[in-house]
Amino acid sequence: MSKIKHIVYLMLENRSTDQVLGWLYDAANPPLVNIPEQSPPTYDGLSTDFYNLDSKGNKQYVVKGTNNNMNVPIHDPHEEFSHVTSQVFGSNGSILTPLTPEPATMGGFYQDFETFNYFPEQIMQSYTPEELPVLNGLAKNFAVSDQYFCSVPTQTNCNRAFAACGNSLGMNAGTNQLEAWVNNRGTNYSWPGISEPKGPQFNQKTLWNVLSENGLGTTSDWMQYYSDGTLFEDILGLDGYSYTRDLMNQLQDPKFDAHFDSMDAFLANAKAGTLPKFSFLEPSWGLEVPFLLWDIGFPGTDYHPPTNLAPGEKFVQSIYEALTSNKDAWAETLFIINFDEHGGTYDHVPTPWGAKAPWANPADGTPSPAASEGNFNFDRFGVRVPLILVSPQIKQSTVFRAEGDTPYDHTSVIATILKLLEIPQEKWELGSRTANAPTFENVLSSDPPRTDIPVIEANSAGDESSLDRTTIPPNDIQLRMVRSLIAQAIEKKGLNEETVNNLALGSMENQKTLSELTRLFIEIMGKIKVL
Repeated sequence: MSKIKHIVYLMLENRSTDQVLGWLYDAANPPLVNIPEQSPPTYDGLSTDFYNLDSKGNKQYVVKGTNNNMNVPIHDPHEEFSHVTSQVFGSNGSILTPLTPEPATMGGFYQDFETFNYFPEQIMQSYTPEELPVLNGLAKNFAVSDQYFCSVPTQTNCNRAFAACGNSLGMNAGTNQLEAWVNNRGTNYSWPGISEPKGPQFNQKTLWNVLSENGLGTTSDWMQYYSDGTLFEDILGLDGYSYTRDLMNQLQDPKFDAHFDSMDAFLANAKAGTLPKFSFLEPSWGLEVPFLLWDIGFPGTDYHPPTNLAPGEKFVQSIYEALTSNKDAWAETLFIINFDEHGGTYDHVPTPWGAKAPWANPADGTPSPAASEGNFNFDRFGVRVPLILVSPQIKQSTVFRAEGDTPYDHTSVIATILKLLEIPQEKWELGSRTANAPTFENVLSSDPPRTDIPVIEANSAGDESSLDRTTIPPNDIQLRMVRSLIAQAIEKKGLNEETVNNLALGSMENQKTLSELTRLFIEIMGKIKVL
């Protein structure tokens, strides 16, 4: 078994492998190691020969580099299940779900993004290693998978649920039935206009519940660290919140309160060498919008389009530097970085079929749902996203893939963590996808551990400015964050339902731009503060 004693897992937001790591290697500068072994080693990256057709039938080719514009794409691309279906099958807006293994053409990204009417070419732009040197530097100095896919061909919440518990099951408040979801839902707060539906979110057992049930239930065993409160939270006296806990119903018991702390605590513990066996990290969620003459909010460190990527790069750099600052602890640490989903950004690798439904075998612990949203059979994976492994126990310049026909997805991270923490597989009970997921502990093959600590620097030339955002619609994270902040403020004030109804929260859903949402948000927060 590996000598890893500290696992640190950071999940970022909404970027495909091609968009942020597409130019990591080329034929003239290939990787040094492939796992499984291959000679010569290869990396499935980008080529300027790749293209999509636009709505007029013209070829729109991949563009290398963004000229240090860190806000590409300026729109949050479509992420919903139907749009992802169009992106990967090139069906130009079709909401039909392929029910047979139809090959994914990866040809519909441009036309799907073109519906925003301006800057459509940005969907084919991709960042170079020089523009994103932190992600690319860690990938090249350690290990990256070029065959890792998000678990569901859709947006954030269902993929984060898969990363937590190996499924996206939850109660449908309208039917009171267990349903397999493919699109986002609101928060658990039941105030009108804040959440839909009002019932529990994803309600199955999580990775952290499994740890707690099997002798790893202390804060020395696992912690979740969330980023500091935003400007708005600080004004209200709030301390930020765990997005993951907000999503996963079985993490909301007060008995787990001690397992959640701030990123400041994580950084301090990392430098002191006192991290628990398993740490899960959350970035700050971007809400950078123009209001009158100022930028209101914060850019976020989550990499979520259309946020500026420079803060995200610096955030990842700060984690790496904190971990490597304590050499004794670093020698026994594995730092996992991945993205929850592609967020509508382009990738050329076809999404695979053959995914196993989480409830395929009831003995694996996941119940069968009464319904499946969108009639999806959960038999195909989502779009390819980055998976980077950083550890002194990893050989430099490694590219790794799963052996066999099943590729890596988010359940592979769950399965690998449980193996490294020596939880017997018969006690996982996190569904058939997790039970059969390929794992990557074999990438930890450097013995003795490396003593070099590669220097990773952020791009100082990154464009910190933003394009005009006054016409940009809010993305899913921004809407969810606004709902959650308002709900926390309501809860903190102890407001009654009649008072909350008078706030007209339902109008949030009608705000067509970030500016409109920000104005309404500030107005509602101002009313709450004086109540």
